Amino acid sequence: MLPAKRVIKNAVFLILMLFLLAAWPVDAREIVDMTGREVKVPDRITRVYATSPPATYMVYALDRSLLVGLNALLKETERKYLSPDIRSLPILGGYFGQTQVANIEMIMKARPDIIIMWTSKESPLNRKMEADMKNLGIPLVFMEINRIDDYSKGLAFLGKLLHREERAKRLVDYGEKALRDAAALAVISRQKAVSVYYAEGTDGLYTECDTSRHAELINLVGARNVFRCPIKTDYGMERISMEKVLLANPDAILVQEREAYDRIRHDQRWRQIKAVKGGRVYIIPKGPFNWFDRPPSYMRYLGVKWIMACLYPDLYHVDMVRETRVFYRLFLDLELNDAQLREIMGG
Repeated sequence: MLPAKRVIKNAVFLILMLFLLAAWPVDAREIVDMTGREVKVPDRITRVYATSPPATYMVYALDRSLLVGLNALLKETERKYLSPDIRSLPILGGYFGQTQVANIEMIMKARPDIIIMWTSKESPLNRKMEADMKNLGIPLVFMEINRIDDYSKGLAFLGKLLHREERAKRLVDYGEKALRDAAALAVISRQKAVSVYYAEGTDGLYTECDTSRHAELINLVGARNVFRCPIKTDYGMERISMEKVLLANPDAILVQEREAYDRIRHDQRWRQIKAVKGGRVYIIPKGPFNWFDRPPSYMRYLGVKWIMACLYPDLYHVDMVRETRVFYRLFLDLELNDAQLREIMGG
């Protein structure tokens, strides 16, 4: 005989499932998701759960009112620049990073019409997610986005899925224009490519191979990542020695963490490097989301413009203050004031 607590828990689970299924809309349509799977989804979608921050951010950009939950507690940099109605959403977990899992019971209570998972065709997480969701009766839609070139396809796909096509087109148009600008600059800049070291970690001694998608913006603008190697894992964050950085002697350094940024500019060993001597050490903006990576998102559209302005100011002329205002207004529905701009872009 099952323990009383177990019986009660099972009964609650069953009641929640029956409630969820009873609320399921009758009208449905069949779509093909970005991995080629045929999925039946409600014709009218009003409640969405996405299983990772990049997918959640993309839904937020299209229509934040559709979100029924977040993947993790918001960081302070996120809380400052996201709509107040988002801050109170429940934490549903997700499938992302190295240890994150979804909270099935919380997802059931949130009653999403669909679940969106950012993935690749071959990811083992696909099978786990399908197994977890199989008995819930909630359509699971996969999005496959690996590189920045895929973002326009992802936005267009979501726009059609959520009946937000016009909104999606405006975002896609902005992103594709940014990538065309980068491609045009790359043709010119490769003739005098700036060498770049991408500094991760609090000591600045983690980085990404030139072949890694985590550092793709460097290659995109025609610059040269000094850490040239095949990737060991998709996660990246390769450890590098101070000696190797000194030997590479990059023209510029892009930095993720404030602690590393301060160390690089003031530590005597780092001050031997050309980039530090020339004042070409740049901390990557990250409010509300990172402009460069970790996690990757459509913020890269603005990030690529920022990188072009940092690395090639003589070739790429843009008012980054104005451009940042335009981007935040379009993608985040946010009018930045002067103090917010200084905080986001301050070095």
